[in-house]
Amino acid sequence: MASLFDNPGFVRTVLEDLPIGIYIVDSEQRIRFWNHGAEHIVGHLGHEVVGRIYTEHIVDACDAYGQILDQEHNPIALTLQDAQPRQIMAHFLHKEGHRIPVAVRCRPIIRSKDAIEGAIVLFEEASESRRDTGETSLYGCLDAVTGIPAHRLTRALLAESMTGMEETRRGFGLLRIRVLGLDEFRSKHGPHSIAPFLRTTANTLRHSLDPANFLGRWGEDEFIAVLPSSNPVATAAAATTAWSLVTRSEVRWWGDRFPVQAVVMHTVAQPGDKIEKLLNGLEPTHAAAMGRAIGMSAEGAQAPQRAASAGPQG
Repeated sequence: MASLFDNPGFVRTVLEDLPIGIYIVDSEQRIRFWNHGAEHIVGHLGHEVVGRIYTEHIVDACDAYGQILDQEHNPIALTLQDAQPRQIMAHFLHKEGHRIPVAVRCRPIIRSKDAIEGAIVLFEEASESRRDTGETSLYGCLDAVTGIPAHRLTRALLAESMTGMEETRRGFGLLRIRVLGLDEFRSKHGPHSIAPFLRTTANTLRHSLDPANFLGRWGEDEFIAVLPSSNPVATAAAATTAWSLVTRSEVRWWGDRFPVQAVVMHTVAQPGDKIEKLLNGLEPTHAAAMGRAIGMSAEGAQAPQRAASAGPQG
């Protein structure tokens, strides 16, 4: 009597239902298998990606600095060349456009000593626990567009942090993130067209910031992040990571892909500071020169110029 484990369909079913992302590529870098876990993590369904080259803007992996993992740095391409297993942290592009951090393990598939048949890639979201322990469960009142704490609660949290700072005499890091070009995009595409940019930015920020940090909505096109660390280097690093990943995110609108353009300002609050003065000092006064407006950056019109976008400013 044949064993259940001799049935290839059984093995495939087990792989399909594992709670991690799994995909298999052949030696030509074409996706041959894409499980339900991969669908859940990055949003692409199996029938949308099987048969395609994995580099065809499917996960569009980048590092924490927003640098796309090209053939020289992509673990799959390298494993297909030398048959060596690899393990990295990367940020995949979700189908909805935001970036998510993932732990990636890549292993070669070898039929004989001289033949690399392909590679199997296992990945899982690195910040999955954040969804259960994040700030939203503490504050309850969420912004309807982005799902993060609304302006009122963000202001209350900021005021509480300022009061606590005066008592403990310990400062805290502060980021102010502004999405650029929304007025222009809204004038061209209607009042509801900017919501995807705000949701994509909020989701990317939630995944790029440490779970101990607070993230909330501030203005129509702005977000505030409060960091418990008063270390200026750590604050600057968080700002750099946030800007890099936000500006590597994108929104799909009627078949076009629009990169998110943003500016991230940062500082460390010190005892004696006042909220309004602190925030006014973070105003991006040169926003007009900080990258092309998203309304002009659809793929096919002109590729976004990263050198023209604004990085974190002190």
